[in-house]
Amino acid sequence: MVLQALEIVRIGILFPFFSIAYIVAPHSVIGQTMRKPFIKFICHSASYFTFLFMLILASQRQLFFDGSESDIVIQRGAEPSLVEWIILAYVSGLIWSEIKQLWDVGLEEYVRDMWNVIDFITNSLYVATVALRVVSYYETLQMQQAARNLARKDWDAWDPMLISEGLFSAANIFSSLKLVYIFSVNPHLGPLQVSLSRMVMDIMKFFFLYVLVLFAFSCGLNQLLWYYALAEKRKCKEEPSINDTNACTIWRRFSNLFETVQTLFWAVFGLIDLDSFDLNEIKIFTRFWGMLMFGTYSVINIVVLLNLLIAMMNHSYQLISERADTEWKFARSKLWISYFEEGGTVPPPFNIIPTPKSAWYVIQWVRRKFFGSRAAKKEHMRTIRVSC
Repeated sequence: MVLQALEIVRIGILFPFFSIAYIVAPHSVIGQTMRKPFIKFICHSASYFTFLFMLILASQRQLFFDGSESDIVIQRGAEPSLVEWIILAYVSGLIWSEIKQLWDVGLEEYVRDMWNVIDFITNSLYVATVALRVVSYYETLQMQQAARNLARKDWDAWDPMLISEGLFSAANIFSSLKLVYIFSVNPHLGPLQVSLSRMVMDIMKFFFLYVLVLFAFSCGLNQLLWYYALAEKRKCKEEPSINDTNACTIWRRFSNLFETVQTLFWAVFGLIDLDSFDLNEIKIFTRFWGMLMFGTYSVINIVVLLNLLIAMMNHSYQLISERADTEWKFARSKLWISYFEEGGTVPPPFNIIPTPKSAWYVIQWVRRKFFGSRAAKKEHMRTIRVSC
């Protein structure tokens, strides 16, 4: 067991060597070893773990830069660092793998797999991140030096650099969740992953019903309390020496529909108290009516809907747990079969390197595309003459 684990670790560490060997000499001993399904799975998994490690390095800039270099990295329109260039190569390889899979299986079969949809969302976020970084870079080139080195606190709220950082962080979450798919081969984690995927529909049904309730009560509370929220805001501006630290933040809770939706959402986790209804100039009846609406929302959402979700998930889990082992073995078999298929031998980012084999495939495709019909027509005419 220990020797097997050490051998797996050795193959995983040497996956760049195996990949380059396959690119240079696909019919060599190492190249043929790379085509074995288990070796291919280890190399692809090791490549993905390396990609996640690069994502971690990209988020830990303070460990690798001193103050001056860190300022260069976080300035507007900063050029990509070495780690970010490596991540870009990985993303290009992942996108190329998805394009090849989509070409092979077709769109209908591709979207049936939930993980393919997640990969599409993740790659789209990375592409949007790169595009916004490019926009930010070219915008800063057209600015004066003072505007280029503007402090982050003075940036526009919708600065392309800030939006790209938000999308990049979301893409990191989806990339990390892909580990669940890799660990589906594990006999302990695999059945849990299958059970969780089967309960996703229950979560989606609950979320749809919850959004309806949330939006309904948000509209009502915003309509009732918007004026008093603005009065609280005016009070904060007119009395800057007020001692209450929440006075200048509480007005946001019901100032508009978007803020009201957020207020009711965080109320599920107990982060909103009844002091939020103590607004400036509010009347007794209005305050009572708002608290009544908030209490009704809490009863419907926390007492009824959350318990309904727990009951639905418990029921689904009991149904799934009876055949979870069979479902997991089926899912694991699908995973292994995908590595038995031809193509996709080299993991990202090495799969974006042109190989002699890929060049030969391109030549064959061009030959069939432009000369195949002519050759087939000549063969057809020859067959007619012989038959006559």
